[in-house]
Amino acid sequence: MADGDKAIENEADKLRVAFHGKYSVSDFVEKKLYDQRDIDNIKSNDLYVQQFIRKTEPITEAADRLHEALKWRKECGIRDATEESFPRWALERGAIYFHNVDKDGKKLLFVRVKEHKKDASVLPDIKRFFAYHLETQYNEDPHSEITLVFDMADAGLSNLDMDLIKFVITCFKVYYPSLLNVMLIYEMPWLFNAAWKIIKTWLSAEAVKKIKFITRSDAQAYINKDQLLEHMGGTDKFQFRYLTPEERLEEENKANRKKVTFADVDKSPVDSSPDNLNNSAPTKQITLKITQTSPNKSSFKSPHQRRTEDNSFIGRLLTISPGDELLFTTDETGKETFDVISLKNTLPYAIAYKVKTTSPEKYRVRPSAGIVKAGSTVDVHVYLQQGYNTVSKDKFLIMAMELTSDSADNLQQLWKTVPRENIMEHRLKCSQVHKNGSQASIASSASSLDQVDKLNTKMDQLMESNRKLEQTVRMMFIVQILFLILILMYYVISYFFPSSLPPPAPKGNISDYCAGSNLF
Repeated sequence: MADGDKAIENEADKLRVAFHGKYSVSDFVEKKLYDQRDIDNIKSNDLYVQQFIRKTEPITEAADRLHEALKWRKECGIRDATEESFPRWALERGAIYFHNVDKDGKKLLFVRVKEHKKDASVLPDIKRFFAYHLETQYNEDPHSEITLVFDMADAGLSNLDMDLIKFVITCFKVYYPSLLNVMLIYEMPWLFNAAWKIIKTWLSAEAVKKIKFITRSDAQAYINKDQLLEHMGGTDKFQFRYLTPEERLEEENKANRKKVTFADVDKSPVDSSPDNLNNSAPTKQITLKITQTSPNKSSFKSPHQRRTEDNSFIGRLLTISPGDELLFTTDETGKETFDVISLKNTLPYAIAYKVKTTSPEKYRVRPSAGIVKAGSTVDVHVYLQQGYNTVSKDKFLIMAMELTSDSADNLQQLWKTVPRENIMEHRLKCSQVHKNGSQASIASSASSLDQVDKLNTKMDQLMESNRKLEQTVRMMFIVQILFLILILMYYVISYFFPSSLPPPAPKGNISDYCAGSNLF
C-alpha cells in the first residue's frame, strides 16, 4: 500500500471512531435517519470518509459534517434518484446540465440562471435535480473535481433565488466537500450586486477565492474557445436538447459505427503507452469552508445576520444560531448589552436544552433552560451586565437532549441521570465590538450590512411591482391601439361615405348671419 493511501486510511479510521463515538449509528438507522447503504459505504470507502476532514478543525467537526451529509442523503433519497424520478419539465428545460471541460480538463456543470423562476412549490425538485448531477458525477469518478458555471446572461430579478444559492453552497460545503474545483459566474447583472454582498458574508476568504466573475471578453482564460459556448465568445454551437436514455444509446451507437480513415488517425494520433495512460495528475482536495466571516468585515457580525440559518450549527438535535460566537456591542457608558441564541427544533419530538457559561457572574441568560417543542424555535437572550468590558476568554455551552413528552416535570433530575452520550453539546465563543474610536467604521459597516440584508427581503416586493407595472404598460398599449383603430375607421368612413358625415360649417362672415342679411 502506498504511503498516501495509508495516510488516507489512517485519517478515515480516526473519523470513523469519532463518528461512532458521537452518534448512535444503529439508532439513526432504525429511526430511518440514515440509509443503511451509506453506513455500509463509510465502513470501507476511505476516500469518501476522508473528504469530510479539514486539517484546521478538530475531528469532531468532521464527524458532525458526516452526520449531516448522511441525514440529508436519507431525507433527499439521493441514492434512489433516477432520471425517471424527476418531472419532465426539469429534464427538458436545460437549466442544469454537464457539457465540455475547462482548460484543466474538469467537467463543466452549467446552471442557466435565466431558465429558473423562483417558485417555492418546485424548489425541492430543482434542489434534488442539482444534487442528482453531483451524485452521478461523484459516483462515476470520485477522484475528479468539476467546474460549476453560473450562466447569468439575460437573467433578471425574477430569476434570483437565494434559497437555491444557499443549497448550492451547502452541497459543496457539507454534502460533496471534495467535488468543487472552481465556480465561474458569467455576466452577473449589476442588479445582483446586493445579493452577492449577502452571499459573500456566508463564505470564508478561501472560499471567495474559488469564485471567479467572468465576461465574454475573459471567459477563455478558463475555458478553451472550442469548449466555450457561442454566446460566451466560443465556437461551440451546442444547444441543449434532452435525450432519453434510449435516444442517448442510439446516438452512441451511431458514433461507434463511424468509419475511421487513415486521415482521421493522422490528425488525431493516439499514444497508448502505459506512461500516457497513467499520467493523470493527482487530484487536489478542495474544501469549500463556509463561515460567517467576510474578508473586509471579519471583526463584525451583526446579530440579525448571525441568527440566520446560513450561519448556524446544525446539530443532531437542535440548529443553533449563531453557530460560532456571540457578539456584544459596548460603548463608553458601559451599559448592558445583549445577543440572542436561537434554538430551532426540526425533529418530530421535543428537545430539552440548557445554557451554561464559564463566567456566570458577568451574564444573565433568559431563559437558561427549557424545552423546544417539535417544529418550533426558542430565543435565548444573553445579557452582558454593566461594568464588564472583557469577554474574549468567555465561552457558552449549549446542551440538548431528547424528551419523551413536553412536560418539564423532573427535568433537573433528568439532566443528572441521562447518559452523557445522549447529550448534544455545542460551544460558542464571545467577542466584543466597541462603538468608539477606531471601531466607528465597524458600526457603520454593521448598518450597511443590515441594509443589504433588508434589500434581499424587498426584492420580492420589487419583482411584484415590476409585474404590475408591466400589466399597466400592456393595458395602455392596448388602449392606444384601440384609439388608433377608431381614428382609422373615421377616415375610412369619411372617404367612402362622405354623405353620412355631418355637413360642414357654413362659409362667410359670421356677423352677416347674426344680422339676418343675405340669408335667402
